Amino acid sequence: MDSQFFRVSGVSKSFDGLVALDGVGFEAGKGQTVGVIGPNGSGKTTLFNIISGLLAADGGSVVFDGTEIMGWKPHRVVHRGIARTFQSARLFNNLTILQNCELPQFTGSTSTLFHSLAFDRGEREERERVRERANALLSEIGGGRLYPRRHDYPDTCSLGEQRMLELIRVLSVEPEIVLMDEPTQGMNPVWVGETLDLIEQQIAARGKTMIFIEHKMSVVMRIAERVVVLNHGRKIAEGSPASVRDDPAVIEAYLGT
Repeated sequence: MDSQFFRVSGVSKSFDGLVALDGVGFEAGKGQTVGVIGPNGSGKTTLFNIISGLLAADGGSVVFDGTEIMGWKPHRVVHRGIARTFQSARLFNNLTILQNCELPQFTGSTSTLFHSLAFDRGEREERERVRERANALLSEIGGGRLYPRRHDYPDTCSLGEQRMLELIRVLSVEPEIVLMDEPTQGMNPVWVGETLDLIEQQIAARGKTMIFIEHKMSVVMRIAERVVVLNHGRKIAEGSPASVRDDPAVIEAYLGT
């Protein structure tokens, strides 16, 4: 594993004296899939929020491909090549499905309001490229299920379709690392299977590095190459899914037995 590709070291965070993360660290190689598990309140989402720039850490380091990104703003993190999904799909319900897939692509845009008002040629060409990519992803992913409805709004979609749309939004910015926070939360078994198929076909098959939070051990066992276990803000285990599943400390903390 290339430990220089993505490395989290000694990340700590407290809220009003309550320790959420205490010196957490792990690595992810290029193209690797890493699961982060642990009971509720163990610090998993806090860790993701720090990596993605939504939350400032009290200490530690996050290095991506040789560059320290700790403390960067979220748009810089995305532009650098790290994109994420959330526990609940964060979509813009006042924008169409197509527009939701277009918007993230403007993260690294240099166009300004002046360029738009001046009908700048470069700005028009950028918009055309963005729309073309959004249409292509919608027609490809999930068998093109959302493409015929691209001018509808996200609140007309089922939970599974909203998760699919969020995945399309993430892929639209062509990230090198995808962070997924409980990608199968609240889904029925049919949609869980479809979502895992999408993850394998659209993230793993594209050679993306994926780091995901998940409570369903069946999901972890299927797609994770390595697993990091948190409890009370500390890393208590790390290894293959099978070794972690059988670790007594993990069984006690995570499975409660």
